Amino acid sequence: MIRVFAFAMALMGTSAVAAPLLILVSIDGARWDYPELHGAPFLQELSAAGTRVERLTPSFPTKTFPNHYTLVTGMRPETHGIVQNRFFDPAFEAWFGIGAHPAAREGRWWGGEPIWLTAQRQGLRTACMFWPGSEADILGQHPDTYRRFDDRLTPADRVDQVLVWTALPTGERPHLITLYFDRVDSAGHDFGPTASETHDALIQIDAALARLRAGLRDQGLWDQTNLIVTADHGMTESDPADVAVLDELVPLDAVESVFSGAVGGLNVVRGDINTWVRQLDAHPHLHAYQREDVPERLHFSANPRIPDIVVIPDRGWHLSTRSWIDRDTTPSRGDHGYDPAEPDMGALFIAHGPSISPGRRFPPADNIHVYNLLCDLLEITPGENEGDTRLREVLR
Repeated sequence: MIRVFAFAMALMGTSAVAAPLLILVSIDGARWDYPELHGAPFLQELSAAGTRVERLTPSFPTKTFPNHYTLVTGMRPETHGIVQNRFFDPAFEAWFGIGAHPAAREGRWWGGEPIWLTAQRQGLRTACMFWPGSEADILGQHPDTYRRFDDRLTPADRVDQVLVWTALPTGERPHLITLYFDRVDSAGHDFGPTASETHDALIQIDAALARLRAGLRDQGLWDQTNLIVTADHGMTESDPADVAVLDELVPLDAVESVFSGAVGGLNVVRGDINTWVRQLDAHPHLHAYQREDVPERLHFSANPRIPDIVVIPDRGWHLSTRSWIDRDTTPSRGDHGYDPAEPDMGALFIAHGPSISPGRRFPPADNIHVYNLLCDLLEITPGENEGDTRLREVLR
């Protein structure tokens, strides 16, 4: 009997070994059409062999931290609370920021339950090779293994770290790994989405992902790996001359700029909010709303971190102050943050692996549904979220 029990346990262990590995990759700023636009061979091959969502529609605002966290929680920014890359919380009386800002690593800012905590709560192991939120003690926990963001690490370096983790013994190997690349976004901002520099950045990451496949094949894991390659948002051309100057629209002492650029957020310091909204909205390339009047489809009203006035420029336009314009010596040629209905804001989404239907194509889908797909692939129960199961159709 003991021998039978031991054999049964061994079979269970073997089953755990055979369970597919899930690697979630983000190419920050990778627009939905980039593989073909820039001729990325690995991404095109992966797309042909796997499943492609025509365009993954980001949440508003179409910025990096809000949408990366939406991808892994299934919650919109107004719900999970990361409403911009930089914002003010009136309850904390403190600012949130990215990069070296300490708030990015404080769990109190991050609502919802990210996929790595959902997985760990149900007995799986996780590792994050960068991801917004992965350095914070969300709900008092971190991923089992994670690296602090370091933009000096090349795409190949990041892949090699992932391959170190996948080479671990079965009992130590993560079930879920995130992998983040930032260079395509940086190049898109500096030079524009169609520039040769953006092409070169994507091709470098494309080669790194081919390196990942080669490494997994050498480890005998490629056929067990479900790989999702996606992005937080797209990118559009911007002309530095297309700027609405805030000083010329409202008195600067009447409002505090919480964020500006491709999306504006202003808190009222003095005067009548309706007056300031009307004056901003009168600009031919701006659409201004009181927080509670932001169009419902954008889901950007129900959080006190959202400023009093939300300003949405037309695609390619910016809201800025004269002082910022005068000292901005390297204006960008590409940007994001605009209305998610703009096709250029759409993100890449490719899925490939033993659990994924081969050669399928699906219409555009909102990024709030990705979290539930991740849970399906890990065979775990999702936490509370705002998505549904429509992406389940990509499964075999």
